[in-house]
Amino acid sequence: MADKTYTGSCSCGAIQIKVQGPPAHVALCHCLNCHKTTSSTYSTNWVVPRPNFTLVSGEPTTYTATGGSGNPASRLFCNKCSSTMWTESPVFAGVVVVKAGVMDDNAFAEFTPASETFTSRKPGWVPCLEGAVQFEEAWKAPAPKE
Repeated sequence: MADKTYTGSCSCGAIQIKVQGPPAHVALCHCLNCHKTTSSTYSTNWVVPRPNFTLVSGEPTTYTATGGSGNPASRLFCNKCSSTMWTESPVFAGVVVVKAGVMDDNAFAEFTPASETFTSRKPGWVPCLEGAVQFEEAWKAPAPKE
């Protein structure tokens, strides 16, 4: 059986994306960059292998800032409606970090975040997501099993 295809778009529909299959990881990010990007307390992110991500239509604008890890993080967004669509960084060159809220048909609700990153920057009144692995700073991949 083929993997399900998920579609997403910005608020005005000028930028359309497609994700083949489920995200490899889902995380809430509390870094300062995500605070600014979302104008909120965190960002809900789908970590998608680059080969599974397609820009279907539109030409996003790129803004590069220093991410929570201290490395460059490029946010790609619609210059018409300002919706942030995804983030790219040389630190995670093999993946695209899609902002889950841009996915169509409430698709982001299908996947519960498995981790929270940069919890050191999370407001004390935001509770930890039950069952999610907590990282005070950047997400760290699990060590290989021996």
